[in-house]
Amino acid sequence: MGAGDNAGYRIETDLIGPVKVPVDALYGGQTQRAIDLYPLKGEKSLADYPQLLRAILQVKQAATLANLENGELAADIAGAMLAAIDRLLAEMPRDQFPVHAFHGGGGVSTNMNVNEVIANLANRDHFGQPPGSYAPVHPNDHANLNNSTSDAQSSACHMAVISQWQGMQGALDLLAATFDDQAESWQHVQKISRTCLQDAVEISYGDFYSGYASLVKRNRDRLAADVEALYAVNLGGNIIGRKGDCSEAFLDNSMQHLNAVLGSDKYRRSDNLFDASQNHDELIRVASGLDQLARGLIRIAKDIRLMASGPQTGLSELILPAVQPGSSAMPGKVNPTIPEYLIHCAMQASGRCHTALMTHDHGELDYSPWQALVVNNILDAMSVLQGGIEVFVRHCLAGIEPNIERNHANVNTLIPTIIRLKQQKGYSFASKVFKESGGDLEVIRSFIE
Repeated sequence: MGAGDNAGYRIETDLIGPVKVPVDALYGGQTQRAIDLYPLKGEKSLADYPQLLRAILQVKQAATLANLENGELAADIAGAMLAAIDRLLAEMPRDQFPVHAFHGGGGVSTNMNVNEVIANLANRDHFGQPPGSYAPVHPNDHANLNNSTSDAQSSACHMAVISQWQGMQGALDLLAATFDDQAESWQHVQKISRTCLQDAVEISYGDFYSGYASLVKRNRDRLAADVEALYAVNLGGNIIGRKGDCSEAFLDNSMQHLNAVLGSDKYRRSDNLFDASQNHDELIRVASGLDQLARGLIRIAKDIRLMASGPQTGLSELILPAVQPGSSAMPGKVNPTIPEYLIHCAMQASGRCHTALMTHDHGELDYSPWQALVVNNILDAMSVLQGGIEVFVRHCLAGIEPNIERNHANVNTLIPTIIRLKQQKGYSFASKVFKESGGDLEVIRSFIE
């Protein structure tokens, strides 16, 4: 290797050997190995998940405060680290967190990326040392003190999903409220119901929309309960939950500092730290709930799309806001693109949730290394669902109107009419009239009082 080959790089050495790192990079050798081993190839990096990155930094912040209080970190070291973390939280420099969002090793590269950046920034800004010096602040000895990839990343995963849930919950609140508004606005309009795609009894649009609102609220509340369980985290569980791998003092006060960092009083330590290392079923429950929600949204959007079919040869019971031309070849055609967009988003979310659910089968022995795959897919599922819901409410649901003329005609067709006769004179009488009349609507109507 010639001298020119090292221009713009520094050489770091780890147990594997030397590695070239960009000279000014705040990340270090372990991060660089991850960059080289796991190219993105269109996939996302750690920086593409700001909720998760922020959560990991906050875990490191809480750990640093606990270690300072316990006397396990010198004041100057801890102060430099805390200042570095504050700066990273404020700036969130994307280029310094380039590791693949999921990778081998159960998240070690993610954890070390954060540790290296904290250490190098602290050394550079507070001790005048160049990146890669790792003195006086070291990524393992100081940033990773009393925490490990296992508990730091697991806790951060819970925190990230809790943070993302706030926006998701708001979108579901909006969706349910808009269905309630539509139910109230159109409760005076009757529509024909259908069972097995065949005509049935008439109901009001208030009844119809109330069912959708109830489905959304039930899924929202179930998800909220599952997210609430994520406040139990395993910070202090260190490698596999064994006592002694972090100090007793850290185990005693780290949760207090985590709550202080987050401005919360809800975070608590998991009841069984071995279980928390072996399993991530609390996150899996959230993924399962999101999948169920996504499938419900697909059903709703498909219903609305079907009811708006036409305008002349379809059901044409609903009139959707026209938002864009529906064909490059057929003038006048307007497609239900917004319900279709929600269906796309929900299908994508369901696929991501399926990936997360698969990991529950593949943990083994004392540690499940697939947590990055779980949290990244949950965050992606939440993001795409929230976006789809907000677009659907804004550009479609809020402006839907019933086709009054078509709905009036529908509720006076054969099946609703024969049901009215049955209500007045009984099933047997109505069946006899139907049979003898051959289903003649005018004859059936003549028997209704």
